[in-house]
Amino acid sequence: MFTDKFSREFICKQDVRLVYLNNPKVACSSIKVSMFGDFEYIHRYVQNNNYETKSLSPEMRSYYKFTFVRNPYVRLVSCYEDKIVKNKDHFPQYYHIDMQGITNFDDFIKRIIKISYYEADPHFASQYRLTHNKWGKCLVDYVGKFENLKNDYEPIRIRFGLNPLPHRNKVASLLGKNWMDYYTLETAELVYKKYKKDFTAFGYKDECRKLKEYLKQKV
Repeated sequence: MFTDKFSREFICKQDVRLVYLNNPKVACSSIKVSMFGDFEYIHRYVQNNNYETKSLSPEMRSYYKFTFVRNPYVRLVSCYEDKIVKNKDHFPQYYHIDMQGITNFDDFIKRIIKISYYEADPHFASQYRLTHNKWGKCLVDYVGKFENLKNDYEPIRIRFGLNPLPHRNKVASLLGKNWMDYYTLETAELVYKKYKKDFTAFGYKDECRKLKEYLKQKV
């Protein structure tokens, strides 16, 4: 079995030889519904039916493998709103970082950047570390972008005979707030440094410049 110290969830649809590398906060609910059907508790359905595995067998490694990534800045805002604002105290206590009682977004960012790649919860873990092993090899055949989800996913859907992609969790901000307004120049730089490989490997490097320009205009 292929294993790696970094925790991953591979979603396997064996009848069509397809593997989805689950990336939380990047349309994972919609993709699972497309693969298996419109079940209300899709994550639980996938787990209960043993479609989820932490490692790939030699046979599964020959399947077509894909995942999706997202602008790291927006992904962290989505994580904060869902897991801190909506579901308070969602994250566990880490060895050296207390994730309980987070009061605002700045507080959230300044705590998670101190957590190592291997300890990080999948909802705020490095996307590059998810998609690549420790030797820098990409674990999937295709990496699509959330920002171009429909167009990037459609060829996969057609090829493997999957259901149309549903529109789940459509609202970018649960609070109706511009995601850029969550950041300060300090936290924008902290996130860029922490997730630099996410920005550079997946074509989001220019998002740092755009965010900083926006924040400077607010001052």
